[in-house]
Amino acid sequence: RLSPENSAEAGPWRTSRTPYLAEPMAAFTVPKIHKIVMVAASQVGKSELELNIIGYIMDQDPGSVLFVQPSLEDARKFSRLRVAPMIRDSKVLKNKVQDVKGKDSTSTVLQKSFPGGMLTITGSNSASALASTPARYILGDERDRWAISAGNEGDPWALAEARQATFYNAKAVEVSTPTIKGYSNIEASFYQGTQERWCHQCPHCGEYSEIVFSRVKFEHKVITAHGKKMNKIVGPMTYVCPACGCISTEAEMRKQPAKWIANNPEAYSTGVRSFWLSAFASPWTPWSKI
Repeated sequence: RLSPENSAEAGPWRTSRTPYLAEPMAAFTVPKIHKIVMVAASQVGKSELELNIIGYIMDQDPGSVLFVQPSLEDARKFSRLRVAPMIRDSKVLKNKVQDVKGKDSTSTVLQKSFPGGMLTITGSNSASALASTPARYILGDERDRWAISAGNEGDPWALAEARQATFYNAKAVEVSTPTIKGYSNIEASFYQGTQERWCHQCPHCGEYSEIVFSRVKFEHKVITAHGKKMNKIVGPMTYVCPACGCISTEAEMRKQPAKWIANNPEAYSTGVRSFWLSAFASPWTPWSKI
């Protein structure tokens, strides 16, 4: 369930609202898939992807979980504002999950116990947690904002993955908004996987293509407000199909079927599925805002 303090559409989760998350979530349940990479814009539901996976683990396939945030402060905040409300509002989870009591008051925030496993939430800058906690599952949030090194221990992701060495059924999930092209950790992980992109069908020729900024056309004019020059969009925003060159409106493209298309399907055999999702897929963000 989506909690009222975190969502404008609180209530039971509906995958139909964000259909692009169906395939990544389903991939997590496939035995031969051991890693999922999601490169995504802000506010498209990538945090909900991680929360749904955590809820699935707790209820359906329990095991030890190491959930890594950029910093310990981020870990505490995510636990209080996202994980705790999800558990509170989901009856089946509320009946299973307990805080781990301890002398340190933060232990109840950063550790959740459930039958068959434990969720440990930590920061990429915490070498002790990354190096000492065996984990079947590893989830990494906002990978491109992680510390370069966990203290003097080296790459935090490598430290975390080493915790999975004894688990034959280990799984990893790496999620982030990308930063600088060519220097982004999540981008590098994306190219190791199936390299799937969310593509919409052209209403004119039927071909599927990804909506990218260079194919979105609009007129604009420069206006001056408070002494500053700004661009103002004039008229409708349209999309030009790269296959046939026909023009479609934003409303038309939002109604079109869409699916994931892999540029590197050979990676299925290595068990790594990677997804790239731009803001144009968001049901909440209008193209003009992008």
